[in-house]
Amino acid sequence: MTEPVRDRRISWQPVTTQGLDRGEAGPQADFGGLYRAARRQMRLVAICAATGIVLSILIILGSVPRYIAGVTVLLDEERAELINQVSPLPSVVRSDAVVQSEIQIIRSEALALQVVDALDLDENEAFLSPPVGATQRVIDAVMSLTDPLARALSPRPPSAPSSADGVASSGATPDLKRTDRDRAAATLRDRLSVSRSGRSLVIEVSYRGYDPVLTTRIARTYGSAYEQFNLRTNNDVAVTAERWLRDRLEVVEAQSISAAAAVQEFRVENGLLEVRGGLLTEQQQSELASQLVSASAETAGARAQLDSMEALLARAEAGGDIVTVPLARGEDQSVVQGIRRDYVEAQMRYARLADEFGADNPRALDLAATIENLRDAMRLELEQATEAARVVHAVAQSREQSLQADLSAATRIGSDGVALRGRLQQLEAIAATYAEVYRGYLNSLEVTLQQQQFPISVVKIISDASIPTGAISPQKKSVLIMGMMLGILLGAFLGAVRELMPKPLRSASAMREDTGLHCAGLLPRPADAGTEDGRATRMRTIQHLAEACERHSRYGSGLMVLVTPLTAAEEFGRDMPRQLGRRLAAGGARDVLLIDAVEPRDGESQPFETEEAGLHSIGLEALFVEHDGAEAPHRAGLDAVSANLRERFDVVLVLTQPLAGPVAPDAPGWPVDLAILRVPWGSVHASFVTDALVDRAAFRSVLATTVLEGADLEAARRYMSRGSYEERALHA
Repeated sequence: MTEPVRDRRISWQPVTTQGLDRGEAGPQADFGGLYRAARRQMRLVAICAATGIVLSILIILGSVPRYIAGVTVLLDEERAELINQVSPLPSVVRSDAVVQSEIQIIRSEALALQVVDALDLDENEAFLSPPVGATQRVIDAVMSLTDPLARALSPRPPSAPSSADGVASSGATPDLKRTDRDRAAATLRDRLSVSRSGRSLVIEVSYRGYDPVLTTRIARTYGSAYEQFNLRTNNDVAVTAERWLRDRLEVVEAQSISAAAAVQEFRVENGLLEVRGGLLTEQQQSELASQLVSASAETAGARAQLDSMEALLARAEAGGDIVTVPLARGEDQSVVQGIRRDYVEAQMRYARLADEFGADNPRALDLAATIENLRDAMRLELEQATEAARVVHAVAQSREQSLQADLSAATRIGSDGVALRGRLQQLEAIAATYAEVYRGYLNSLEVTLQQQQFPISVVKIISDASIPTGAISPQKKSVLIMGMMLGILLGAFLGAVRELMPKPLRSASAMREDTGLHCAGLLPRPADAGTEDGRATRMRTIQHLAEACERHSRYGSGLMVLVTPLTAAEEFGRDMPRQLGRRLAAGGARDVLLIDAVEPRDGESQPFETEEAGLHSIGLEALFVEHDGAEAPHRAGLDAVSANLRERFDVVLVLTQPLAGPVAPDAPGWPVDLAILRVPWGSVHASFVTDALVDRAAFRSVLATTVLEGADLEAARRYMSRGSYEERALHA
């Protein structure tokens, strides 16, 4: 709640709601306030929306219909792979950059010129000079007004450089004159739209024009021109590659023949003969090395067998049993196996007899002699096998040494030609490289010739253009909706600006909150005075004013009330003081006097001429003439008149000049008990009221209440909380 005057204080206490608010203080969203603000500015928003719709209708009526036709082109990957098979220069992967390059080719001036030549658009006046709508004319007119300013603000082009002698060079200006063909191509490019469908290899080519048939023809021609451009490009690449390949084949062929001849001459000169794909010395060394490995393995096997037999023989000489006799492969082992079998059986029988009958048994003694004989026979066989193993080992060792000597001799002979063999390998590698290059160029030339005979295009038209059935512009629904939405946004913006700006006083609660002054209520304007709500509101406000007067009434001595308008507004008539006087007279006052101290306006009759029961009226001049014959009021006269009036009347209502007028309402010095301030509804701000009270200290000291006059009740409700006491009181 704001205080109207900070340096001075009025006589009454402002209304406060601190005792009623028991909630915690803090920022809260005032949705009710937002709703009331939206309700107040609804008319402005509706006007702006209607204006936007009207402007949209004018734009639609002033626009020329435009049509669109398009073709859909596919960059075929299967055909691209086929080109890779028959092309000397494989096609690159269809990446994003490649697709964007194809889009720029379609937008290029070269392709536009092909379409112009195919349809003779440079000779078509309707194409070169399309119709212009009223909307475009308005835009062009605005641009014609702003272009000179833009050119004036643009920097000047740099001057021509001076020559060596200080004189500016005046070279010939190149001829940049644009022909009809160039203008037609530029128009095509301006109205052409090329886009990629998502992340696919499909390109959509569309053209916008004013003639649906010509628009369709242009779109179709663009598709076929792009397809032919791709075919010609592939064919040109193949022809250029063929010429280059033929030139390279002649050079590579001569180089390959020279390299092969150099290899053969080097072989003959150095005796490097080749047998079964390799040199003779190399084959000999390979065979000797292989035989030496085999001989070494045989020697190692013979030595292992000899060591085993010598170990068994040493064991037998030490008295141990001979378990087996290893023989070389190919020897008869049946005799050794028979002896070993008889030896084992004799030992088993001897053991049983010795266990049953003892070692002294004659049969046991015979078996012991037999076992000894069999052991001697096995030792003899082992000695013979050991001698045979020594012979085999000696032979294998001798063969290994012989092969090793032969290999060493062959290696010494071959080491003398290491440098020759290295040079030969270099010459063979050079000859093989030239031969491989020659075969590659020959294969490329073959597929290039095939491509020229079988032209392939990676571009395929999958959807041709059709004649459009309706115009794409102006889009009536979209334009209307956009105009309405822009109007609503503009209205909302203006309404927000109006709401953020200080608002005039339109409700009693606003008067109390913004100025800190008590307000008795609203008095409706004449248009609302005859309605039921208007009558109820007026009666309620008059009742509050009467109650404010009665609280200060001192019957017997008379009550002087100053009724002062804030400004000289048309809303302030004599009805409110008259009705207040009637209410006071009907409420118990013996007599009520109305004094009109306001000069009548031009053409206005003298007020308060009708006398009613308990209610009297008189003008200021007539009052003083009646009292003492004076024509002008003065301080002594006012005191005497006031004392006389207090004795004769219970209540005296003095209607004075405006508070904010050139003459202060308390300048005559009326000795009043209280004052009522009449504020015009919706015309002044709270600061105006408080500033006026600062300059009128005497009036402020006796101010009891205020009243808002000339209220538009329907508009006033928009500034009150829905369902509040004040809002419901308007319907009482």
